[in-house]
Amino acid sequence: MRSGPKLFVWALIVTAVAAQSQGPYDGQPAGRPVSAQQSQLSGGDPTGRGAVLAALGDPLQYIGNLPFNFMPPMVGQPPTLDPATASPIAGNNPAVNGSFKVVGNTGAIAAHAIPFANDLVLFLIRPNARIDFGGETTALPDQAYLLVNNGTRVETAALYNLTDNTYQPFHITESPLCSGHVLLQDGSAFVVGGMMVGINAPYYTIGYQAVRRVDATQPSYSLVNQFPTGRWYPGIMTLPDGNVLIVGGAQIEEIGFGTSKSPLGMGTALGADSTSTVQCVGNAGNQPSDPSYGTPSYTILSPTDNSLSRPLALTILMESSPINTYPFLAVMPSGSTLIIAGAQMEALYFDVTGARADDAIGRLPDFPIPLFFPQQAAITLLPLSGPDYQTQVLTAGGSAQYCATAMTPGGTSSYLVDVTPGANHSIVEEKASIPRVMGDATLLPDGRVFLCNGAQEGIAGGSGYGSSAADKGATVAEIYDPAQPIGRRWSVVADSQIWRMYHSSAFLTSNAEVFIGGSETTAEHRAQIYTPSYLQNGKPRPSITSSPASVGYATSFTVRFTGVPSQDRVVFNRLASATHSNHFDQRQVVLQCVNADGSANCQTPPNSSVAPPGQYQLFVLYQGVPSRANIISLSSGAVPPPVDNNLGSGLPTSPAAATPVAPSAPTPAMTSVAAAG
Repeated sequence: MRSGPKLFVWALIVTAVAAQSQGPYDGQPAGRPVSAQQSQLSGGDPTGRGAVLAALGDPLQYIGNLPFNFMPPMVGQPPTLDPATASPIAGNNPAVNGSFKVVGNTGAIAAHAIPFANDLVLFLIRPNARIDFGGETTALPDQAYLLVNNGTRVETAALYNLTDNTYQPFHITESPLCSGHVLLQDGSAFVVGGMMVGINAPYYTIGYQAVRRVDATQPSYSLVNQFPTGRWYPGIMTLPDGNVLIVGGAQIEEIGFGTSKSPLGMGTALGADSTSTVQCVGNAGNQPSDPSYGTPSYTILSPTDNSLSRPLALTILMESSPINTYPFLAVMPSGSTLIIAGAQMEALYFDVTGARADDAIGRLPDFPIPLFFPQQAAITLLPLSGPDYQTQVLTAGGSAQYCATAMTPGGTSSYLVDVTPGANHSIVEEKASIPRVMGDATLLPDGRVFLCNGAQEGIAGGSGYGSSAADKGATVAEIYDPAQPIGRRWSVVADSQIWRMYHSSAFLTSNAEVFIGGSETTAEHRAQIYTPSYLQNGKPRPSITSSPASVGYATSFTVRFTGVPSQDRVVFNRLASATHSNHFDQRQVVLQCVNADGSANCQTPPNSSVAPPGQYQLFVLYQGVPSRANIISLSSGAVPPPVDNNLGSGLPTSPAAATPVAPSAPTPAMTSVAAAG
């Protein structure tokens, strides 16, 4: 739990903050303010930045160890090579363990995956052959990246078609690597932030201030706004009102950490006595909460006119620095937002006037170790089921020590916390079998969590192909089953036999399988599908014959199906994009349904806190076997409220006014990488 000095810092941060208006949360319990105006973080204000820096202490000397490995063993494999059509472990039984199969070539290395409702997926990667941390560039072999213009340029993105496993190059000018992204109600996507490095301008430019909107139906994208400061590795989430919350990010990338006693009590150092606390300190020479170093603030983005609210600083981002980029965000049925940054966890209400604590949930515990970049754990909400909508968050893996280095073993611990109002918020620790940092956790339609990707040693980071701060790919996947007793929920399943380390991704397809791609470290272009055991056990599979294209809240709808006599589970799985172990907006809502002849009458979620507006995969299950999904749009019909746009970016504020950029022509997915494009 938090110590006294931390509470003192909170008070210092908010001393000069005016009383916050209830905003759109009128009627909710008014919590303490936990945000500050950006001006309070600038030069010499004793109640703002100065007080925070004084409490944090001077920068500590770097004592970490972050060598970069250059590893050829898994590099440059032909994109058609399939090392495993079924698991070579646990008896090689796909009906029990599921199986992996190579299905195509992603074109661009799938560091980011944005799956649209039309079965097109946008993969994003860095725009150049390689950028070292010093800003120097070096050429790499052709197979490392997606080449266009007769091999003279390296492309940032590819648009992949899941129906025929083909791709086409897709150009984004403002470097999108390390951005955040969410899918919107209208089927488009916001892609925000990115890298602070540009190369070969104007073809590629710095991307960490960019707000882009991608339309996969055209396909094209538009630059629609710009942040006042950079956001490299931002968190992003859809709010209950349909607007988009963007939290944190950095302006200088961390490349190492030191450890020392901390005045803030950042948690107990593993292996130390219970009174010792540690603080992980970056190697960039700046104070962790210095606004020129990070972006410890949030802003709200409107999908209606692409406007941005004025950024407001968050105390949790200052206190958890520097292991707080890509913070975890999730709307909870209680109406507030769960935010996890570093080792800290809070339930907060956000609006354009400020952020405040959800006093109905109260203080939440600190995790034993920081869980975020570069010590990235996999994190997800477990499925939500009415009428009480118990809300639990699961983390898996990460680092095995508080301040990790390239030689630190990956973690095997998973942590489960019930964040429902009135619940016991104690952390429940369980053990997985495989050490894993940078894993991906995907919610399967049957309510289980599929864990894949990552490394068994090290941390996230690397300057491109062949360069990594991690080693020993964690190729064996595991599944977490919340229906089993605590302590017996993890099980080992199949082995992909392909290293998926830094800059990998995974997501649920409409066929109830998991698509896996990426690993820039090893220049991995092979696309894999993991087919769970439920599609290989010989049981009958439902097939949806009709369902509505859109529904509202607290109403009923009918889904019709064939192939099975009835259903025993119907779920909404949110379309979720993925990168860096983040699955933005991922959630599953179990619907209350009544069987009829060849159909089910189902109740939609009661409000937008249980299921924020957007597009969902509708699955019907019978005896644990899911159908193929139909896409269903969930909305109240209300237009997201305006935000306070006074940033003066000078950029277009609607996609129609912006100049769209179209991708290149399609390319067969199974050609060699060197010949692609």
